Amino acid sequence: MPEKREPETSDEGELVNLSQLAAELGVTRQWLHALRTKDPSFPASRRRPGSTRELWDLAEARAYYKARELRPGERTDLKAPPEQ
Repeated sequence: MPEKREPETSDEGELVNLSQLAAELGVTRQWLHALRTKDPSFPASRRRPGSTRELWDLAEARAYYKARELRPGERTDLKAPPEQ
């Protein structure tokens, strides 16, 4: 099992990778990946010079996630069955 890495800090704030961001927000990496590809307002990632690793500002990502519009699914258990 890989060791848990500490988040990186910079002048921009605390930078975390996608796995760390998912853990901080209490969601899966897959959900975050889907969200960042479908929602243009998802915070942009940052890269260190010479690195290919994407990092996100934790405070910025938390603010986005807290402010986003929730669209819960429709409850089908409350609907009357279709008449035949």
